[in-house]
Amino acid sequence: MRVLREATIEIRELVPNDYDAVIALWRASDGVTMRDADQREPLSAYLIQHHGLSFVAVDDGAIVGSTLCGTDGRRGYLQHVAVAKSHRRRGIATALVQRSIDALADRGIDKCHLMVLADNVDAQAFWTSIGWKERSEIRLMSHTASGRANA
Repeated sequence: MRVLREATIEIRELVPNDYDAVIALWRASDGVTMRDADQREPLSAYLIQHHGLSFVAVDDGAIVGSTLCGTDGRRGYLQHVAVAKSHRRRGIATALVQRSIDALADRGIDKCHLMVLADNVDAQAFWTSIGWKERSEIRLMSHTASGRANA
């Protein structure tokens, strides 16, 4: 357990049994885009494949924050970093992110990327405030086997 700005919040690994609670958190969070990959089966497989990299913050039994993290073996990737509105500005997101970064470092991975929606200025300000740098020299391009652009 870790004390985060006057509240005792437990940070533990995100596991497949947390699915319903984290989906509810993500759906309630501005700036978190849900896709087909966030359905129960693909997300559970992701958590098993990337065991020990994703975390939740728990307050009195309720999940109030999350970070989803994976790796391609060379770089880490953070997704769905979210904290319930009732628990923001307590250091929870920073602690969750640090746990994922530390877990990546334990695997010898020292660089991590994330994507932020272009119009999500609050998220951009948060990431800048904790030392992340915007990359303006690259563009994200995506492709899905189904051909759907937003899958």
